[in-house]
Parts: sequence; structure tokens; C-alpha cells
Amino acid sequence: MEEGKQKVNILLVDDNPSNLLALETILQAPDRNLVRASSGEDALRFLLDDDAAVILLDVHMPSISGLETAALIRGRERTRGVPIIFLTAYDSAGDSHISQGYSLGAVDYIIKPIDPEALKSKVAVFVELYRKTEQIKRQADLLREQNIELENANLQRLARLIDLGQRLAAERDPERVLESFCGAAREIMGARFATVGILEDDGVTLRHFFTSGFDRATAVKAHVPQACQLILKQRFAGARSLRLSGTNGLRILPEQTPVKSFVGAPILQQGYTEFRGWLYLAEKIGAPAFSEADERFTVTLTQAVVFYENARLYADLQRHATALEQEIADRKRAESERAEMLARAQAARAEAEEANRLKDEFLATVSHELRTPLTAILGWLSMLRADRLDKETSTHALETVERNARAQAQLIEDLVDVSRIAGGKLKLEVRTIDLVPVIAAAIDIVRPAADAKGVHIQFANDARVGAVSGDPARLQQVIWNLLSNAVKFTSRDGHVYVSFQQSNSSAELVVRDTGIGIHPGFLPNVFERFRQAEGPVTRTHRGLGLGLAIVRHLIELHGGTVTAESQGEGLGATFTIRMPLAAIRSDDGATSGSDQPAAEKTPPTRQPLEGLRVLVVEDEPDARELLSLTLECSGAEVEAVTSAQEALDNLQVFKPDVLLSDIGLPTESGYDLIRKVRSLSSEASKIPAVALTAFATEKDRELAISAGFQMHLAKPVDPEVLVAAIERVANSNHESQKP
Repeated sequence: MEEGKQKVNILLVDDNPSNLLALETILQAPDRNLVRASSGEDALRFLLDDDAAVILLDVHMPSISGLETAALIRGRERTRGVPIIFLTAYDSAGDSHISQGYSLGAVDYIIKPIDPEALKSKVAVFVELYRKTEQIKRQADLLREQNIELENANLQRLARLIDLGQRLAAERDPERVLESFCGAAREIMGARFATVGILEDDGVTLRHFFTSGFDRATAVKAHVPQACQLILKQRFAGARSLRLSGTNGLRILPEQTPVKSFVGAPILQQGYTEFRGWLYLAEKIGAPAFSEADERFTVTLTQAVVFYENARLYADLQRHATALEQEIADRKRAESERAEMLARAQAARAEAEEANRLKDEFLATVSHELRTPLTAILGWLSMLRADRLDKETSTHALETVERNARAQAQLIEDLVDVSRIAGGKLKLEVRTIDLVPVIAAAIDIVRPAADAKGVHIQFANDARVGAVSGDPARLQQVIWNLLSNAVKFTSRDGHVYVSFQQSNSSAELVVRDTGIGIHPGFLPNVFERFRQAEGPVTRTHRGLGLGLAIVRHLIELHGGTVTAESQGEGLGATFTIRMPLAAIRSDDGATSGSDQPAAEKTPPTRQPLEGLRVLVVEDEPDARELLSLTLECSGAEVEAVTSAQEALDNLQVFKPDVLLSDIGLPTESGYDLIRKVRSLSSEASKIPAVALTAFATEKDRELAISAGFQMHLAKPVDPEVLVAAIERVANSNHESQKP
């Protein structure tokens, strides 16, 4: 056949007919002969007698695999140099297969599904390479006798080119492909210097620049890349190669003399005539100039840039895959975060709804608990005012009024304690104490209620138990709460057992009752604030549901623990308190750390406040009258006023021994009053003062003391406690004035 008209064989090996048809459709061209082989055996039979420009070989085939077929092809001298492109599915292209394939001489791997344009481009290179090779072979045959050395050189170049193709095909880094290509091209062409440049897609900006035979950094510093681009633009007309010899004015580096021989070829965009870069070779070794064959081979060498494109495509795919994986991971993380946020929001909403329900139930309970004793108080007072009751009933009425008033005061005190706990303002006055008297006192307080209900209280004490560190008043409050609960929830003729013993290094107090017990579902919530097993409407027992919450907090402040146990409803409940033992046992008697001292017993022959003058400042008439009457009944001389200014006016006239003042006064507060008193220049500035107010938080107490009061009492106050407080501050002042 005439040169240029001979069809080139391309061997397509795949056991799937549809894949073969697809390959034929993609690669069909007039100058190509597409040969089908459905197995490795068919391919080997074809190659026994015929050549192929390139073999497209499926990796996975029955009977004999693609890798085994490639090994057999490489085992034959005649077919050893035929380029093989492996076709494989993405998930089967493991590193081991790839390495084995390249070791068998594969020039590329193409991942299914196949990109038609990429496949055409890659096959076109090897078709062209095959044609050039065949052309070289034909020329070598014609010139064999005339120039055997040139034929050998071309054959050597061809072998090195094939070897270069195999090495470049295995490389996945675009820059390393160009660097290897630049060095190999210089060696293959026998040149002293070589440069390779690749432009960006705009055809202007330089992306890569490599040198061989001289230092790249020095070349970049000497602006060689710009000079190379200028040569490409000015001298490579029509995208043709360029060969110069003799005096041509070209320099590799500015300080060097002009090169004596030069050959270069533009690197073109696949399928287009736009410049993508260049391959320049300078100073032919062993000859005065580059030959025409050298120029043609330089053009052929530029076709190896396809390996750069493959590596670049692979790198882009890797980056895209990494970016895609990152995007998927980001989306999964975002979805997970959204799910977590949704779960948290739902949990927060459920918690808020539960808190709102508990708040509503608590407010209903507070309203009920405050109104119930108030109803009894107002009802009995109305009947007493009507004067229709006999003496016995009147006495019962007064006892009822007092009992309900105390119950209401206890409810308010519980609310104040909870407020202190929530604000972290609850403080303890800690000392080393013996808990036995504290337990006994709490039992004595609860016993009347237990006796009235027919509940028997039994106390078992181990005398060997050591002392503990704590606030005696708060610990008595804890024990009273537990005993009150036990009595409240135990039916008539039931029992409450109290035991106090030592367990290892802890003091252990157990309160066990035979009452209604605790439902297992409610047991984990028994110490939570506002939690009650009964609903606010159907409740059979009074209370706000705060006592046990206060118990737990107080015990934890003392460094102890409290636990609740119950076998179920109707089987009673057991509460156990464990507190660490103190290092030493106190010799002092347990005293209350509260600002409201216990009423001191005074000899009946003398009034406790006899001879004392007390100035009372209270704007509320009923409270003022009650305070005055209470103090006068204890022997005090009382002057009662309604404002801070009246109090200041009476200080010099009445000359009281003690000042008792409310905080919430009209115009000026009790704080303003005591500050003005302390600022006086007279002896009156040293008068002891007691604040009596409904502002009962720990912060209010601190404000009162810092303002100048000696003591802070919270309303409502027991008359005996009030008298004891007045007597205490008066005695303290008297002691301080002794010489």
C-alpha cells in the first residue's frame, strides 16, 4: 500500500461484546483496522502473524486474565514492544494490579466507564507513534545500506522512547512527568541542554518550567523562561518545528555565548494548533548540528506530553475525589450536627415543657398550701371576734390559729431556703458537734404530731459514734424534715424507726417508716425540687415538695450523702444520711448558727427585758402594735414610730437602749435610718440595732449587717425569739461598755 494509506491495526481484547462494540464506535477511523478479540487466547493467536499499534486489554476475563495475556505478549520478542493499555473498572484498579500491569509493560490504565475523548487522545498518540515507528522502519530499510549507524540510532531512540513512555505512563505527578521527560529528551537526542515549558490554558501564563544540563533556579533568575516564550511566539510560525545551526543569536543564559546548534518543537493542544508549551534542545553532542531526523524525532517526542496530560487528569481526579470526599464528610457532619441540634432542641423543649408543667403544679400547690392555713386562721378569728365560743373551744381556736400560722411560716421559710439554694447564697456556720442531742431535739419537736396521729417513734443510738462537723441548726432542720415526712406518710398505729450508728469513718443516720412507701418510677426523682408523687388536685398530704430537696442540698453542703429506698407502694421508705466524722470532738454544746436565737429560759422572778428602753420603727399598724405589746409584756419600755425621720427625732428624747427597725419603710428605708444613726456624733450612734423584715434572703442579711445592724430577724418572728434577740444585743452592748 502507498505510504500514509496503510491501515493501522488496533487490537481490542474484551470478553464482553458490548464493550468491544463501544470501543469500536469510539475509535473508528478510515486509517485504522479495529481487530476484535473476545479472549486472551484470540489476542495471542492474532499477534502470532500480525502487528498492532496498540492493544486495549481488559484486565478481568475468563480463562486467562488480561495480566496473564500481557505477560505472554511481553514474553515474545516480536510483540514485546507493543504498547498495552489496560481497561479496568474503578473498584478493581487496586495498587497491586496497577504495579503488576506496569511491570508487564503497560503504558496506561483507563478506568471504566471510559471517557471517549481521553481514549481517542491516548490511542491517537500510540497510532501516531506506531505510524512514525513504521515510517522509521521503512526509512531504515531504504537507508540501511547507506547509513546503518543512523538506523541503529533511531532504533535505539525508539527503544528509549518506548521505555520513556512506559516510565511516564506509570508516573502520576504532572511535574515529575515533565522533569523526567526533559532529562530523557536531552539524553535521547544527544543534546547538552534542554528546556521544557507548559503554559496555562490561556496560552500565555507559564505553569511549569524545567531544565536539563543547567540549573533551573539560575535559569529562572536569568529570565530564561521569558526568553523561551518569546522564541516560541516569534519563530515557531504555523506550529512547526525549528532547527538552527551556526550563528543564530540564541543564548541559554545571558552570560553564555550563542548556541551553535538548536532544535525545538512546540507542544500543541491535543487536536488543536494552539501552543501549550515547548521542547527546546541545544548544542548537539558529537556533531556540528542537529539533523533533519533529529528535528522530526523532536516533534515525535512532544507527543509524549500526553503522559503529562494523563498525570494532570489523574491529579485533577484525585483532587476532585478528595474534595468530593471532604464535601460528603462535611455534609454528613452537618447532617449529624443538625440531627444532634434537633435532638437537643427537642430535649430542651421537652425539658422546658416539663419545667413549665412543674412550675404550674408548684404554683397551684403554693396557692393551696398558703390558702389552707389562712382559711383556718381567718375562720377561727372570725368566730373568736363574734365571742360565741366557750373557753375550751376558744382555747382550741387559738391553738389552731397558732398551728396554721406556724405551718404558713414554715412554708415561707422553705421557699426562702430554696431561693438561697438556687442562688448559691445558703451558708453554714460549721462547728464540731454531737448529733445525738440534735436528733433528740428534732424527735421532741415532731413527737406531738406523731402522738396525735398514733405513730410510734423509736430511737436507737450507738454511744460510740463520734462527732461531726456541721451547722447544728441546719442539721436539725434536715432531721426534722425527714421525721416530719415519715410521720406524715405513715398511717395510724404505724412506726418510725430512727437509728444512729457509726459505719467505717462515717456517721450514719437512718429514718425508716412503715408508711405508704414510694413508687419505683418516682424514686429517682424523690429529691428533686417541686417533685411530688401526687398531683396538685388529688393530693392527700400537704406540703410544697421542697423538704427533701432542701435535705439533699444541706447534707451535700456538709460533705455527706442522702439516699432513699423503698420496696414499693405500701411497704414504707428508708432514708439514710451518711456524714464524715470530725477529727476532734467539740467540748462546747451545740448552738444554732442562725441569726434567730432560740428563746432563752429566764427565771420567772424577773422579766427578761425589764429596765430596757426599745425604740420600735414599723410603718404597718398591726405589726407595730404586736411588737410593742410583745416587748412591753417582757418588761421593756417601748416607743413606737412609723418612719425613719420620727425615729431620728426620738433618739435624743427617748434615749433607747435598743433600736428595732423594719427595712421596708416609707420615704427612707431601714438601711438609710441605720446609716444616719451610725453617722451621728452623739452617744446615740452606738445604740445596738436589730433589723426585723420580710426581706429574708442571705443577701438581705448581709446588707443589714453591713449597713450597721447587729442582728437580722426574718418575719414572721416568734415572740420568744424576738425577746431573746433584744436581750442578747442589749447584753452584748452592756458587756462592751464595761471598763
